[in-house]
Amino acid sequence: MGNAVLSMLPEGHLPGWWQDLSFISSMVSLAISVAAITRHFQNYRKPSEQRLAIRVQLLVPIFSITCLAATLSPDISRLYLDPIREVYEAFVIYTFFSLLTLILGGEHRIITEICLEHIPSTHAIPLVGRFIRKIDLSDPADFLMVKRGILQYVWFKPVYCLLSLVCIIWSFPLLETILLVLYNISVTWSLYNLAIFWKCLYNDLKKFNPWSKFLCVKLIIFASYWQGIIIRILAHYGKLRSTKGFDTGYVYQNGLLCVEMIGFAILHWIAFPWTEYSSERLPQCARLKYWIAVRDCFGGGDLIWDFKYTLMGPSYYNYRNFEPFASSSQMARANSLSRMRRLNQGFRFEDQGQGSHWVDYGSILQTPDVKSASDEAADELSEWDDDIARERFISTDPNYPVVSDIGSIHRNSTDINQLRRDVNNRSSMT
Repeated sequence: MGNAVLSMLPEGHLPGWWQDLSFISSMVSLAISVAAITRHFQNYRKPSEQRLAIRVQLLVPIFSITCLAATLSPDISRLYLDPIREVYEAFVIYTFFSLLTLILGGEHRIITEICLEHIPSTHAIPLVGRFIRKIDLSDPADFLMVKRGILQYVWFKPVYCLLSLVCIIWSFPLLETILLVLYNISVTWSLYNLAIFWKCLYNDLKKFNPWSKFLCVKLIIFASYWQGIIIRILAHYGKLRSTKGFDTGYVYQNGLLCVEMIGFAILHWIAFPWTEYSSERLPQCARLKYWIAVRDCFGGGDLIWDFKYTLMGPSYYNYRNFEPFASSSQMARANSLSRMRRLNQGFRFEDQGQGSHWVDYGSILQTPDVKSASDEAADELSEWDDDIARERFISTDPNYPVVSDIGSIHRNSTDINQLRRDVNNRSSMT
């Protein structure tokens, strides 16, 4: 039966045994990944985490299908399938960043709690790094810079793929060279910013054992990029069998990736286990129905929101929207540059560092009118943010909403922060 199936395949450009091995490997890795993703959908109890895990796991099926197609029909694959694979590869880097952020409790907690206790990190650039301003992720502007540095690769990749198709069809050597330079700059900058994020928060991340997830992302990118360069160099110097009419290095690279996908599929199964979301692990947590879970994962509402506010920049990522969750006395001991930037934006300490308040930009005193206007604006922002943060009600699913941590919805709202400050002030007076 197996030989009959293999004989029905179109003739590829690899040696017969390698072509058969590529097909079998792709089918096995595809089966492993589909099984893992299906089990996640059947145990969809933490949408915010599982939608990200599933999006990362989809990388293996996409690679398995496109790499196998590239060994059978290189020209068609290069034109129509490779752009899909490359864009999704860039998207997974951003998804991994989002997953790390979620593991630590979200952007708000990273900026307003965790990083207040961290020393600003130097850039990992030899010689030059020590002369560049240090990275302080407790500063919303620095966090936004790192996030944009990662996300720009996702925005650049579709444009790169489109212009690369133009170069292939109409032959523009100069444009192709420029695109290659820009591509290397973009991917290097994205991975560098991801490394900065990892470096700044490694001590907080290591208790969650994220190394397996990190390897899932980094190894596939390494295999698809650097391994491809090595194979093309070998093909250029005649170390591989050369056949007229197609790119030998391109086909051999994809054939090798087909075989490697089995290992990546197993690694993804281990790194993103569905058992963490099973009824045994979360006995008091309901789950979404299968098709509603699929809709939640691929709806893209979270991506639209995140892309929008990342592009808006300082209008959202500012000190007032990310007011420190920590006590004012802890904030007073924070990094001096970070503290000074907050003071320049209107943050003020009171009661010998035990309390704090905001003044209008440029104001010396906080008059009742100014405070009232500031509170009204903050209340509007808090209400809108709370509405975005909570899970939407889906009337067709009786198990909804799926909530495992109700307190996380409102714990960072402006009203709760104000109540917390009032309690701290009263306790300090007694």
